Amino acid sequence: MKTTYLTTEQITDMAEAALNVYEMTASWKAAGTAAAEHAADEFGVKATSAQIATAVQGAKVGWSAISFATKKAIAAEA
Repeated sequence: MKTTYLTTEQITDMAEAALNVYEMTASWKAAGTAAAEHAADEFGVKATSAQIATAVQGAKVGWSAISFATKKAIAAEA
């Protein structure tokens, strides 16, 4: 499988796959593996380490947003 340029939308799709796995495993390593597998399965390419790292970073931002929203909802009920 070849490496190739991935669009922002493709990296975002990889990040969503990584976030879903992180929610189930609490492992960023597993999330990175999921991002790489998503690129292979959906786009037919081997993601570079930079593309995987960018996807995982996007997943971390998404996780921070989820955590913040949850804390805000809990505080609003108190």
